[in-house]
Amino acid sequence: MAQLEHLAIGRASFEVCDVTDEASVTQVTKDILAKHVKADILVTCAAASAATGKFEATSLSDWRSLLATDLDGVFLACRAFGSTMIQQGNGRIINLTSFHNVATYPYRTLYNTAKSGVEGLSRALAVEWGHYGITVNTVAPGPIMTPRTQWFLSQDERNPAGMLSRTPNVRIGDLQDVSSTIAFLASDEARHINGQQIVVDGGWTKNAWWGNHTELE
Repeated sequence: MAQLEHLAIGRASFEVCDVTDEASVTQVTKDILAKHVKADILVTCAAASAATGKFEATSLSDWRSLLATDLDGVFLACRAFGSTMIQQGNGRIINLTSFHNVATYPYRTLYNTAKSGVEGLSRALAVEWGHYGITVNTVAPGPIMTPRTQWFLSQDERNPAGMLSRTPNVRIGDLQDVSSTIAFLASDEARHINGQQIVVDGGWTKNAWWGNHTELE
């Protein structure tokens, strides 16, 4: 299950739906539009549980399960809310991808596939829907301090130092680093930005140096 929120200044409401189920997404779209008349902004960020492991050992059921949430869910949400944005002649869609789309590491094939699919879908919709006044962009977070990242860091005492030394900014991102980027893309200031992926990773994917950034003077 995943939570979709409609936000407005000073108030918030939410509906709950299963983003892998077409009927559920369709119903929650109707419920939201019944309450709020229109949808100006859509942000998709539902993600399945972390899936790691060797590709040759991946089962078809695991493959389909992750894609159902991470890719099918974005397809269903964009189609449902995009239709009303087309009718109203404007809209902002921001889909969450990942820095794995740019540079990755072993045993993340399923996640890479899903997030690359989201980027491709977003790029295509930007071209297809731009003339309706709709922009479609993606935000690709790098390591961000979330429960999933905290779990990863706790698995090996070397992980926190390794992550910091790999990042030119020498910090792990926080939720505001991502949310402020999304807020910008949803604003009028970003009205001419369309079909782009913005990576929020403190320079991780631009780093080709083998050294330790925490030791630079």
